[in-house]
Amino acid sequence: MLARPAQYLPALAYKISKAAMNALTVQYALDYEKEGFTFMALCPGWMKTDLSGGEMADVTAEEGAKASLDLIWRPGQDPNGKFPKVFVKGWEKAEGHNQYDGSIPPW
Repeated sequence: MLARPAQYLPALAYKISKAAMNALTVQYALDYEKEGFTFMALCPGWMKTDLSGGEMADVTAEEGAKASLDLIWRPGQDPNGKFPKVFVKGWEKAEGHNQYDGSIPPW
């Protein structure tokens, strides 16, 4: 089952590479959990940098970095093997793949 936001990304190769990354994250989590390692795939959001969307992007590098660290250090959560979205205040109700609500997509 694909999550609805996947419809906004038209590039098939991009989608396939993300699915492979998610599968690899799960596999590493399973393989190394007993040794105390945690693996998660994390996207800091579409950031306003020269390498990304520039001013058209959603969040600043500072917002993306803070949201990523907040997610990594969030108490009471088991992110091992998952691909959680970051939470950025003001973007939690956005439509499509630009929604930063801290949820874990179903893929």
